[in-house]
Amino acid sequence: MARRLVVGLGNPGPEYEATWHNLGFLAVRFLAKTVKTSLKSQRDTLIGRGRFAGHDVFLLLPQTYMNRSGRSVARIVREQRIDEQDILIILDDHDLPRGSLRMRESGGDAGHRGLRSVLQELGTSYVPRLRIGFRDESVDDQAGGYDDLADRVLEPLVGDELEYMNLMAQAGAEAARDWLALGVIGAMNHHNNRHIVSPGAQGL
Repeated sequence: MARRLVVGLGNPGPEYEATWHNLGFLAVRFLAKTVKTSLKSQRDTLIGRGRFAGHDVFLLLPQTYMNRSGRSVARIVREQRIDEQDILIILDDHDLPRGSLRMRESGGDAGHRGLRSVLQELGTSYVPRLRIGFRDESVDDQAGGYDDLADRVLEPLVGDELEYMNLMAQAGAEAARDWLALGVIGAMNHHNNRHIVSPGAQGL
């Protein structure tokens, strides 16, 4: 039975829960319902284990803060002897339009410190990843936008924005589910052209 690992990137602590930077965490929490497992504290992680689509599935939320995420990922990979192509990293991406999904088999970190840490610790860029986009051109590309990207990704969300984050995380969990069931190419074909509409726009 093949072993698969799905990693959500984010920051631990209640102050970060409702922020765009925790899209990866939230997507894995939704995926845990599909895999029928709970996430439990173990050293510097929250980890769950279940079975889905014939795979022994591990779900992982590093609790080391974003820029040190790779340490706990590499440890679990070594302990469970998981191949790099059997890992899926789920992360937020400010460079992708809001509501878009982008799965790839490999590549660079595109400036994302959490993904950079994982790739450095694993020593390879050939690791599948799922990016969930949240760039809002009406805010980010206009005068009066955010001077510091950290202010944008760590700003607490409320109302429609929080609901939108949940919708995108659910879509990310569905893409991860299909990665487990169909493989990376099958999941890419199903989800890379998807766009999740914001709650505020659904009634227009």
